[in-house]
Amino acid sequence: MKKTITFLSAALLLSAFAPAQVANLPLTIGPSPVTTDGHVAGRPTDLILMLPQAGNAQVPGLAFDTGGSITITLPTAFKRDESRPINVAVPRGWPQADVCCYQASAVGNIVTITFTTPVRTDGPDAPGVKILAHIRGQAYLNPPAGSYPITAQIRSAPGAAPVTASGSAQILASMPLARIAPTNFLLPRGENANNQTVALNRPAPTLLSFLLWRGGQPLNGVGILPANLTQYPTYTGGLLVRDANGNQTLELPGDEVVGGIIGKAPEGAKGQSAASPLGADGKPLLSGQLNGYGTAVPVAGLLPVRFTVGNQVGAYQPTFELVGGNSVQATVNAVRP
Repeated sequence: MKKTITFLSAALLLSAFAPAQVANLPLTIGPSPVTTDGHVAGRPTDLILMLPQAGNAQVPGLAFDTGGSITITLPTAFKRDESRPINVAVPRGWPQADVCCYQASAVGNIVTITFTTPVRTDGPDAPGVKILAHIRGQAYLNPPAGSYPITAQIRSAPGAAPVTASGSAQILASMPLARIAPTNFLLPRGENANNQTVALNRPAPTLLSFLLWRGGQPLNGVGILPANLTQYPTYTGGLLVRDANGNQTLELPGDEVVGGIIGKAPEGAKGQSAASPLGADGKPLLSGQLNGYGTAVPVAGLLPVRFTVGNQVGAYQPTFELVGGNSVQATVNAVRP
Protein backbone atom coordinates (compact mmCIF):
# COMPACT_ATOMS: atom_id res chain seq x y z
CA MET A 1 0.00 0.00 0.00
CA LYS A 2 1.32 3.42 -0.94
CA LYS A 3 1.73 5.80 1.96
CA THR A 4 2.35 9.53 1.83
CA ILE A 5 4.21 11.21 4.67
CA THR A 6 2.76 14.70 4.99
CA PHE A 7 4.80 17.17 6.99
CA LEU A 8 2.06 19.71 7.55
CA SER A 9 -1.28 17.97 7.75
CA ALA A 10 -2.62 17.37 11.25
CA ALA A 11 -4.97 19.89 12.80
CA LEU A 12 -3.96 18.98 16.32
CA LEU A 13 -1.60 21.45 18.01
CA LEU A 14 0.97 19.95 20.32
CA SER A 15 0.95 23.12 22.42
CA ALA A 16 -2.53 22.14 23.57
CA PHE A 17 -1.37 18.79 24.90
CA ALA A 18 -1.72 18.50 28.68
CA PRO A 19 -2.62 15.54 30.89
CA ALA A 20 -5.91 17.10 31.93
CA GLN A 21 -6.89 17.79 28.32
CA VAL A 22 -5.73 14.78 26.33
CA ALA A 23 -6.43 11.14 27.14
CA ASN A 24 -4.48 9.66 24.23
CA LEU A 25 -2.05 11.20 21.74
CA PRO A 26 -2.07 9.76 18.23
CA LEU A 27 1.20 8.39 16.89
CA THR A 28 2.17 7.84 13.28
CA ILE A 29 4.66 4.98 13.26
CA GLY A 30 6.79 4.39 10.21
CA PRO A 31 10.22 3.38 8.97
CA SER A 32 13.28 5.49 9.66
CA PRO A 33 14.20 8.04 6.99
CA VAL A 34 17.65 6.50 6.60
CA THR A 35 16.79 2.85 5.91
CA THR A 36 14.56 1.03 3.46
CA ASP A 37 13.82 -2.12 5.47
CA GLY A 38 13.19 -0.92 9.02
CA HIS A 39 9.54 -1.97 8.70
CA VAL A 40 10.07 -5.30 6.92
CA ALA A 41 9.40 -8.67 8.58
CA GLY A 42 12.47 -10.36 10.01
CA ARG A 43 14.67 -7.29 9.58
CA PRO A 44 16.10 -5.16 12.41
CA THR A 45 13.50 -2.76 13.80
CA ASP A 46 14.17 0.80 12.63
CA LEU A 47 10.99 2.76 13.38
CA ILE A 48 10.06 6.31 14.34
CA LEU A 49 7.10 7.26 16.57
CA MET A 50 5.83 10.63 15.33
CA LEU A 51 3.45 13.05 17.04
CA PRO A 52 1.10 15.15 14.85
CA GLN A 53 2.80 17.86 12.76
CA ALA A 54 6.17 16.38 13.65
CA GLY A 55 7.99 18.07 10.78
CA ASN A 56 6.58 21.57 11.31
CA ALA A 57 9.06 23.58 13.37
CA GLN A 58 6.45 26.28 13.97
CA VAL A 59 4.33 23.95 16.10
CA PRO A 60 5.64 23.40 19.66
CA GLY A 61 6.31 19.86 20.78
CA LEU A 62 6.64 18.40 24.27
CA ALA A 63 8.81 19.74 27.08
CA PHE A 64 10.43 17.68 29.86
CA ASP A 65 12.04 18.41 33.20
CA THR A 66 15.08 16.49 34.36
CA GLY A 67 13.89 12.99 35.18
CA GLY A 68 10.91 13.18 32.83
CA SER A 69 10.48 10.05 30.80
CA ILE A 70 8.98 8.21 27.84
CA THR A 71 8.20 4.51 28.33
CA ILE A 72 7.46 2.58 25.13
CA THR A 73 5.90 -0.88 25.06
CA LEU A 74 6.55 -2.98 21.97
CA PRO A 75 4.43 -6.09 21.33
CA THR A 76 6.14 -9.32 22.32
CA ALA A 77 6.25 -10.30 18.65
CA PHE A 78 9.18 -7.91 18.30
CA LYS A 79 12.14 -10.08 19.27
CA ARG A 80 14.80 -8.59 21.53
CA ASP A 81 18.41 -9.32 20.56
CA GLU A 82 20.08 -9.19 23.96
CA SER A 83 23.52 -9.09 22.35
CA ARG A 84 22.77 -5.62 21.01
CA PRO A 85 22.66 -2.53 23.23
CA ILE A 86 19.56 -0.33 23.18
CA ASN A 87 19.98 2.43 20.62
CA VAL A 88 17.26 5.10 20.66
CA ALA A 89 17.20 8.69 19.41
CA VAL A 90 14.70 11.43 20.35
CA PRO A 91 14.39 13.89 17.43
CA ARG A 92 12.85 17.33 17.40
CA GLY A 93 10.73 16.29 14.45
CA TRP A 94 12.98 16.05 11.43
CA PRO A 95 15.99 13.95 10.47
CA GLN A 96 19.36 14.60 12.12
CA ALA A 97 17.94 16.77 14.92
CA ASP A 98 17.94 15.07 18.32
CA VAL A 99 17.19 16.90 21.56
CA CYS A 100 19.64 16.83 24.47
CA CYS A 101 20.07 14.96 26.78
CA TYR A 102 18.66 11.54 27.69
CA GLN A 103 19.46 7.93 28.53
CA ALA A 104 17.74 4.84 27.16
CA SER A 105 17.33 1.40 28.74
CA ALA A 106 15.15 -1.64 28.19
CA VAL A 107 13.68 -4.55 30.09
CA GLY A 108 12.50 -7.02 27.50
CA ASN A 109 10.15 -5.14 25.17
CA ILE A 110 9.71 -2.10 27.40
CA VAL A 111 12.02 0.76 26.42
CA THR A 112 12.46 3.70 28.79
CA ILE A 113 13.94 7.06 27.84
CA THR A 114 14.86 9.33 30.76
CA PHE A 115 15.85 12.97 30.28
CA THR A 116 19.00 13.99 32.12
CA THR A 117 18.59 17.72 31.45
CA PRO A 118 15.46 19.80 30.82
CA VAL A 119 14.08 19.94 27.28
CA ARG A 120 12.21 23.10 26.37
CA THR A 121 10.13 24.16 23.38
CA ASP A 122 12.36 27.19 22.84
CA GLY A 123 16.11 27.64 22.89
CA PRO A 124 18.52 25.01 21.52
CA ASP A 125 15.98 22.17 21.74
CA ALA A 126 13.15 24.09 20.02
CA PRO A 127 10.46 23.14 19.23
CA GLY A 128 10.81 20.33 21.78
CA VAL A 129 10.19 16.62 21.37
CA LYS A 130 8.10 15.85 18.28
CA ILE A 131 9.22 12.25 17.70
CA LEU A 132 8.95 10.16 20.86
CA ALA A 133 11.63 7.75 19.70
CA HIS A 134 13.63 6.48 16.79
CA ILE A 135 14.16 2.82 17.68
CA ARG A 136 17.25 1.56 15.85
CA GLY A 137 20.56 -0.26 16.26
CA GLN A 138 19.41 -3.87 15.66
CA ALA A 139 18.29 -4.33 19.28
CA TYR A 140 14.96 -5.73 18.06
CA LEU A 141 13.85 -7.80 15.07
CA ASN A 142 10.57 -7.15 13.33
CA PRO A 143 7.71 -9.68 13.63
CA PRO A 144 5.84 -11.29 10.72
CA ALA A 145 3.86 -9.00 8.43
CA GLY A 146 0.85 -7.35 10.03
CA SER A 147 -0.34 -4.43 12.13
CA TYR A 148 1.07 -4.11 15.66
CA PRO A 149 -0.05 -1.63 18.35
CA ILE A 150 2.68 0.37 20.11
CA THR A 151 1.98 2.50 23.17
CA ALA A 152 3.97 5.03 25.15
CA GLN A 153 3.57 6.62 28.57
CA ILE A 154 4.84 10.21 28.72
CA ARG A 155 5.75 11.90 32.00
CA SER A 156 6.92 15.49 31.72
CA ALA A 157 8.61 15.28 35.14
CA PRO A 158 9.22 12.66 37.85
CA GLY A 159 5.92 11.81 39.46
CA ALA A 160 3.88 13.68 36.83
CA ALA A 161 0.60 12.15 35.70
CA PRO A 162 1.26 10.11 32.54
CA VAL A 163 -0.08 10.94 29.12
CA THR A 164 -0.61 7.97 26.80
CA ALA A 165 0.36 7.96 23.15
CA SER A 166 -0.42 5.10 20.78
CA GLY A 167 -0.37 4.03 17.18
CA SER A 168 0.19 1.00 14.96
CA ALA A 169 3.28 -0.20 13.13
CA GLN A 170 2.59 -1.75 9.73
CA ILE A 171 5.18 -4.48 9.13
CA LEU A 172 5.61 -5.52 5.51
CA ALA A 173 6.17 -9.05 4.28
CA SER A 174 8.96 -8.04 1.92
CA MET A 175 11.16 -5.12 0.90
CA PRO A 176 9.23 -2.32 -0.82
CA LEU A 177 9.98 -2.02 -4.54
CA ALA A 178 10.96 1.63 -4.11
CA ARG A 179 11.21 4.15 -1.31
CA ILE A 180 11.77 7.89 -0.92
CA ALA A 181 12.47 9.55 2.43
CA PRO A 182 13.28 13.12 3.49
CA THR A 183 16.72 13.91 4.86
CA ASN A 184 18.83 16.86 5.96
CA PHE A 185 22.23 15.36 5.15
CA LEU A 186 23.13 18.52 3.21
CA LEU A 187 22.75 20.70 6.32
CA PRO A 188 24.58 21.09 9.63
CA ARG A 189 23.16 18.71 12.23
CA GLY A 190 19.86 19.96 13.66
CA GLU A 191 18.88 22.23 10.77
CA ASN A 192 15.85 21.53 8.58
CA ALA A 193 15.13 22.27 4.93
CA ASN A 194 11.40 21.67 5.30
CA ASN A 195 9.11 24.63 6.11
CA GLN A 196 11.51 27.24 4.79
CA THR A 197 10.26 30.79 4.23
CA VAL A 198 11.16 32.62 1.03
CA ALA A 199 10.12 35.78 -0.82
CA LEU A 200 7.79 35.51 -3.82
CA ASN A 201 9.27 34.20 -7.08
CA ARG A 202 12.54 33.23 -5.39
CA PRO A 203 14.28 29.88 -4.88
CA ALA A 204 14.32 28.53 -1.35
CA PRO A 205 17.70 29.36 0.23
CA THR A 206 18.35 25.73 1.17
CA LEU A 207 18.13 22.70 -1.09
CA LEU A 208 15.49 20.13 -0.29
CA SER A 209 16.93 16.62 -0.21
CA PHE A 210 15.64 13.07 -0.24
CA LEU A 211 17.06 9.56 -0.06
CA LEU A 212 16.01 7.23 -2.89
CA TRP A 213 16.03 3.42 -2.95
CA ARG A 214 14.92 0.80 -5.47
CA GLY A 215 15.08 -2.91 -4.85
CA GLY A 216 16.61 -2.24 -1.46
CA GLN A 217 19.60 -0.40 -2.97
CA PRO A 218 20.30 3.35 -3.21
CA LEU A 219 18.94 4.80 -6.44
CA ASN A 220 21.62 6.96 -8.03
CA GLY A 221 21.65 9.10 -11.16
CA VAL A 222 18.17 10.63 -10.67
CA GLY A 223 17.35 14.27 -11.40
CA ILE A 224 14.37 16.41 -12.35
CA LEU A 225 12.87 17.30 -15.71
CA PRO A 226 9.88 19.62 -16.29
CA ALA A 227 6.38 18.16 -16.27
CA ASN A 228 5.08 16.31 -19.32
CA LEU A 229 1.34 16.41 -18.77
CA THR A 230 0.54 14.57 -21.99
CA GLN A 231 2.38 11.41 -20.96
CA TYR A 232 2.41 11.85 -17.15
CA PRO A 233 -0.66 13.94 -16.23
CA THR A 234 -0.41 13.16 -12.50
CA TYR A 235 3.04 14.69 -12.15
CA THR A 236 2.15 18.35 -12.48
CA GLY A 237 5.33 19.58 -10.77
CA GLY A 238 7.96 17.68 -12.75
CA LEU A 239 9.41 14.25 -13.45
CA LEU A 240 12.03 12.26 -11.54
CA VAL A 241 14.26 10.81 -14.25
CA ARG A 242 17.23 8.41 -14.02
CA ASP A 243 20.20 9.05 -16.29
CA ALA A 244 19.99 5.58 -17.83
CA ASN A 245 22.81 6.04 -20.37
CA GLY A 246 25.15 7.79 -17.94
CA ASN A 247 25.83 10.86 -20.07
CA GLN A 248 24.95 13.27 -17.22
CA THR A 249 22.18 14.74 -19.38
CA LEU A 250 18.52 14.05 -18.66
CA GLU A 251 16.41 13.55 -21.78
CA LEU A 252 13.23 11.83 -22.88
CA PRO A 253 12.98 9.52 -24.67
CA GLY A 254 16.15 7.76 -23.66
CA ASP A 255 16.32 8.06 -19.89
CA GLU A 256 14.00 6.39 -17.36
CA VAL A 257 11.10 8.06 -15.56
CA VAL A 258 11.23 6.67 -12.00
CA GLY A 259 8.70 9.01 -10.40
CA GLY A 260 7.43 12.52 -10.34
CA ILE A 261 6.28 15.57 -8.43
CA ILE A 262 2.66 16.40 -7.69
CA GLY A 263 2.37 20.16 -7.35
CA LYS A 264 0.28 21.93 -4.74
CA ALA A 265 0.31 25.71 -4.45
CA PRO A 266 -1.81 28.70 -3.35
CA GLU A 267 -4.74 29.43 -5.64
CA GLY A 268 -3.69 31.23 -8.82
CA ALA A 269 0.04 30.78 -8.18
CA LYS A 270 2.34 30.73 -11.21
CA GLY A 271 6.06 30.33 -11.66
CA GLN A 272 6.73 27.68 -8.99
CA SER A 273 9.14 24.93 -9.97
CA ALA A 274 11.34 22.09 -8.77
CA ALA A 275 14.65 21.47 -10.51
CA SER A 276 17.99 19.77 -10.11
CA PRO A 277 20.71 22.20 -8.99
CA LEU A 278 23.55 22.62 -11.49
CA GLY A 279 27.17 21.71 -10.96
CA ALA A 280 30.19 23.78 -11.93
CA ASP A 281 30.05 22.21 -15.40
CA GLY A 282 26.47 23.38 -15.91
CA LYS A 283 25.07 19.84 -15.76
CA PRO A 284 22.43 18.73 -13.25
CA LEU A 285 23.57 17.31 -9.92
CA LEU A 286 21.94 13.88 -9.75
CA SER A 287 21.23 11.60 -6.82
CA GLY A 288 24.37 10.02 -5.39
CA GLN A 289 26.68 12.84 -6.49
CA LEU A 290 26.68 15.25 -3.52
CA ASN A 291 28.55 14.86 -0.24
CA GLY A 292 26.63 15.17 2.98
CA TYR A 293 27.50 18.05 5.31
CA GLY A 294 30.91 17.37 6.81
CA THR A 295 31.49 14.17 4.81
CA ALA A 296 34.23 13.48 2.30
CA VAL A 297 32.30 11.17 -0.03
CA PRO A 298 28.98 11.41 -1.89
CA VAL A 299 25.90 10.05 -0.14
CA ALA A 300 24.38 7.17 -2.10
CA GLY A 301 20.84 7.89 -3.26
CA LEU A 302 20.84 11.51 -2.03
CA LEU A 303 18.67 13.63 -4.35
CA PRO A 304 19.07 17.44 -4.14
CA VAL A 305 16.16 19.65 -5.21
CA ARG A 306 16.10 23.40 -5.85
CA PHE A 307 12.53 24.58 -5.22
CA THR A 308 11.34 28.01 -6.38
CA VAL A 309 8.06 29.49 -5.15
CA GLY A 310 5.58 31.25 -7.37
CA ASN A 311 3.88 34.63 -7.33
CA GLN A 312 1.30 34.05 -4.59
CA VAL A 313 1.73 34.13 -0.80
CA GLY A 314 1.15 30.86 1.03
CA ALA A 315 2.32 27.28 1.37
CA TYR A 316 3.79 25.44 -1.60
CA GLN A 317 3.61 21.71 -0.89
CA PRO A 318 5.11 19.52 -3.64
CA THR A 319 4.76 15.77 -3.21
CA PHE A 320 7.67 13.65 -4.45
CA GLU A 321 6.77 10.10 -5.51
CA LEU A 322 8.62 7.03 -6.76
CA VAL A 323 6.93 4.60 -9.15
CA GLY A 324 6.01 1.46 -7.22
CA GLY A 325 6.91 3.12 -3.94
CA ASN A 326 5.76 5.79 -1.55
CA SER A 327 5.60 9.57 -1.61
CA VAL A 328 6.59 12.41 0.71
CA GLN A 329 5.41 16.00 0.87
CA ALA A 330 7.51 19.05 1.69
CA THR A 331 6.44 22.61 2.50
CA VAL A 332 8.00 25.90 1.43
CA ASN A 333 6.23 29.08 2.61
CA ALA A 334 6.16 32.14 0.38
CA VAL A 335 5.87 35.67 1.78
CA ARG A 336 5.98 39.16 0.34
CA PRO A 337 9.44 40.75 0.26
